Amino acid sequence: MFFGRIVCKGKPEGVPFYIEVTEKYVDDGLPTLVVGKKRSIELFGKENIKVLDRKINENVSWTYAKNERRSEYESDIENFKKSITSKLISGAKYYFVNIFVERYSFLKKLVGWINSNKRKSVYITDKSIYIYGGKDIIGLSIPDFEYAGIDPDKVIRKISENTANSVFKESDFIDESLRKSIFGNSIVIPYIHFITR
Repeated sequence: MFFGRIVCKGKPEGVPFYIEVTEKYVDDGLPTLVVGKKRSIELFGKENIKVLDRKINENVSWTYAKNERRSEYESDIENFKKSITSKLISGAKYYFVNIFVERYSFLKKLVGWINSNKRKSVYITDKSIYIYGGKDIIGLSIPDFEYAGIDPDKVIRKISENTANSVFKESDFIDESLRKSIFGNSIVIPYIHFITR
């Protein structure tokens, strides 16, 4: 699933996997950036291409090609990526579960949900476990488990054994461009993984 589209030849650097890069322009309401003044004139007509306001309509804007004006090209590509990512992660809601203050009945429900066959994305770092399954991102602290006398390896193993859970760790599939695109906010990684797979 894509949340934005860049129309150009070749692929700009660092474009996250949730932004489509294609040579073909499609008017389907998806936020789109068309690269190249000449290409933009072909698609929208010379009268619609303004140098100072490069917005064509609510969902479509254009920028210069790399060989036309490199600095504006790079700036506009970067701003487009940030805009799409900001909209994407604004839909994520985060809830930290403090196992020391939550009610037993809530924790029991949470364990049941984690063990259920409902599809979830789970992202594990050295210090935290982030789980998203369609509503909120749930955060659990690994040091809290240790302090409470609960073996964190056992918790992680139990989560990983559930085939409904798509589990990945900090060192797994997440590449540097995705980390940069989410502004270092690890919390939203399972959310992005869940909604784009």
